[in-house]
Amino acid sequence: MTANRQVFHEGERRVQQRAGVPGAYVERVSAYVRAAMPDQHVEFFGNQPVLFMGALDRQGWPWAVVTYGAPGQLCTATSSELLIRRAPPLADALELSLEPGARVGLLGLEMTSRRRNRLNGTVRSHDAEGIRVAVDQSFGNCPQYIQQREVDWQAGQEAPPVSGQVSIDSRVSRAMLAQADTFFIATRAGELGDSSHGVDISHRGGKPGFLHLNTDGSLSFPDFPGNRFFNTLGNIEQDPRVSLFIPDFVTGEALVLQGRGRVDWDPRRASLVEGAERIVDVVPEQVWHVENALPARGRLIERSPTLAQTGTWSKEAAGNAYRRLRIADKVRESDVITSLYLEPLATDDLPLKPYTAGQFLTVRLARAGHGGQATLTRSYSLSGAWHERASRYRISVKREAHGTVSRLLHDEYAVGDVLEVLPPAGDFVLRERPNAIVLVSSGVGITPMIAMLEAMVQRADAGETPPGEVFFIHSARNGREQAFAKMLNAWADRYRWLHLHIAYTRPTSEDALGKTYHSRGRLTLASLTAWLPDMTRSHVYLCGSEGFMRVQYAALLALGMPREHLHHEFFGRGSLESEESEPGAAAPQALPSHARVTFVSAFTRQNESSEAQAAVVEWTPAQGTLLDLAERAGLAPLSSCRVGRCGSCALRLVSGEVHYPVPPLAATAEGEVLLCCAVPAAEAPLVIRLSE
Repeated sequence: MTANRQVFHEGERRVQQRAGVPGAYVERVSAYVRAAMPDQHVEFFGNQPVLFMGALDRQGWPWAVVTYGAPGQLCTATSSELLIRRAPPLADALELSLEPGARVGLLGLEMTSRRRNRLNGTVRSHDAEGIRVAVDQSFGNCPQYIQQREVDWQAGQEAPPVSGQVSIDSRVSRAMLAQADTFFIATRAGELGDSSHGVDISHRGGKPGFLHLNTDGSLSFPDFPGNRFFNTLGNIEQDPRVSLFIPDFVTGEALVLQGRGRVDWDPRRASLVEGAERIVDVVPEQVWHVENALPARGRLIERSPTLAQTGTWSKEAAGNAYRRLRIADKVRESDVITSLYLEPLATDDLPLKPYTAGQFLTVRLARAGHGGQATLTRSYSLSGAWHERASRYRISVKREAHGTVSRLLHDEYAVGDVLEVLPPAGDFVLRERPNAIVLVSSGVGITPMIAMLEAMVQRADAGETPPGEVFFIHSARNGREQAFAKMLNAWADRYRWLHLHIAYTRPTSEDALGKTYHSRGRLTLASLTAWLPDMTRSHVYLCGSEGFMRVQYAALLALGMPREHLHHEFFGRGSLESEESEPGAAAPQALPSHARVTFVSAFTRQNESSEAQAAVVEWTPAQGTLLDLAERAGLAPLSSCRVGRCGSCALRLVSGEVHYPVPPLAATAEGEVLLCCAVPAAEAPLVIRLSE
């Protein structure tokens, strides 16, 4: 190979970088990806009785299939070409495209010796003689995760495959998934004509049950440490279309499925399986059960010794994984806020996880972009109270002019579309009932407040002791932008303990003072002292825009509100506390005018370790948090809530000091930093490790 030969495409390089693989390692191992087969690979493929193949159908979807023949008669190999004398038996049923110019991925696997070799190539011809494939890439894989089996590849040569479509949660599918300790995955990258265009098939092994069926009908499997080429994950980075071939080597049957894959980099998710570095999720779209898929009848000799370092899915897996929920309804609450009602899929019979009013959902969705797909996560407060017979969640989202996810949810996602959602979380919830509760919000900050109020309404309707006095104060631009107005007015008319005050900063001609709202201009709590309860004995819950929160926080302390009685959900930057908000308080820490921040990728292999610079960036206060800085530098660190609640953006602080203008709610381990709410504390250089 030449020194400048590029063997990894853009998607593979992105995954390598995110996984912390040093450039020097990538350069070194590139030499093992050859443009021609070495002699040992020529001999190896020439003796194989079975080949696993990744090939595209006529719609461009990859499929993982198998072809077989007598040893020495299935293939003829040279250094530059492989002739496969028999097409995959499922080629016609799956409408595989095997004409000249088609790309294919091939894998030979010798289970007695645990040898495996890969070939990615281009079909030169397909005729009566067979499929002639030109070698584009040839490389071997290590024996990790391969189960040693004694297989009689001739046992079922004459039995034709019998296939039929099934659901992923059918009895036969569940049985095969439960016993599976091996499967093969086909992926693709690029479009026809692109330099990265190609198809790949790879082997995955684990303990039985490592391929996990989730309650929503999706599949998940752990990505264990390997050669760090990341061919499969790099392809998924560019194109989510995948196919799995899941065999039973005892009976010769298999599940063959097609779907969309996604890589989950959240370390909390990976921790659910011992030894996993990350998790791959697959949403099946077609599933076939194939009898006589393999001409094999085998017995297990020994599981891979490498599996001693791995585990199976923990009992917490179902409760901590993303779950696919269907958008059952979209309701426009105002000109800028729309509610999305989310329910389990028809195939998912697991009830929704209960929550406490005030908690939030973390939502994940994919967006196609240049060179691949981007995974986007955001957190939204649940805007309705939970009840025992609930079958839906409700989130209410404000369409922000520059908000990527909010615009997608408003403009592109429709009823019937699917979102991926983590279980409810958060601690902004009602405490023990004091004499009075004051709920203060602005804009979309009304969402957790309306849920809290609805929870109190439910208790009152159930005949429980009515809560103490409840004062609901909300500020909006005008009636067109205010959400839940009719609901609030109906409750205020019905319950004597509920007191309502609505302030509009810019009312329209349609708004009527004294009817649809109670005051005009910016909300000032000081003007409501005659109406408000004794603030020294009340509890206040505060949520809204940054400017609104700062003003109301200072006003509440000035009215004598004990700090421990003030609870807030803060979505802004900086701190609610200042010299003016509490007499005698220490001045906020002065920020440096600039700082050099180095993001490094970490890589550890056996006793060898090295670090490679991913980016060196100059920070100034105008650039915001360290998460903002990393994203401007083209990096993609994991993040979700972006306000210090979830802890998903925690990374290792190698050197330097950071400051949190807003103390995060999520706990951090010693030596870690939460990127989303941290800034440099001094001008001294700061070094942050992107991944372990």
